[in-house]
Amino acid sequence: MKFRASYSVLNAWQSGNYERAVEMYFKLTDFVTEAMQDGRDWHEKWEAEVKDTGCLPQIFGGTKLIKPITEQKIVRQVDEWLEIVGIIDLQHGENGETLVDYKTGKTQSDNYANSFQPRVYHVLIPSAKRFEFRHYDQYNHTTDTSIIHLTKKTLNDGIDWLITNASEMHSYLEKNQLYERYAK
Repeated sequence: MKFRASYSVLNAWQSGNYERAVEMYFKLTDFVTEAMQDGRDWHEKWEAEVKDTGCLPQIFGGTKLIKPITEQKIVRQVDEWLEIVGIIDLQHGENGETLVDYKTGKTQSDNYANSFQPRVYHVLIPSAKRFEFRHYDQYNHTTDTSIIHLTKKTLNDGIDWLITNASEMHSYLEKNQLYERYAK
């Protein structure tokens, strides 16, 4: 059985939120809070703005981008049993070396910078060199940015984190026959 997961699913698993991880993996519930919907709405707005202007959204400075690609879904085979899937909010640069993830709400970008998300997204696009969290607090109308430089170490750390958490979750799903129970 092939295990195909996203950073969000594995992050829930790694955080000990096992029920939520299983619900997300099998798409059992579509849990969307008002704040989550607000974030989705901002993402759509920023995607349209980048496509229309070829620039970073004005709220983040409006800098001209080179070869921007928005909201691209990537599936990467990590091992014969493991695939990772993710959606890159924005990729840009001559060689697509910069990855951007938008965040909204009160939690500032530096709180995300130490997460494994940049490392996991580095696995999705191993040629990337830079990861940016672009954050907008729509309540206080402020922005901030955190930049992570992607290296061979971040790539290896991402692979290790993925394999560790995916193998634990995959084993749990097999042991408890959840693949059979929730097969579509």
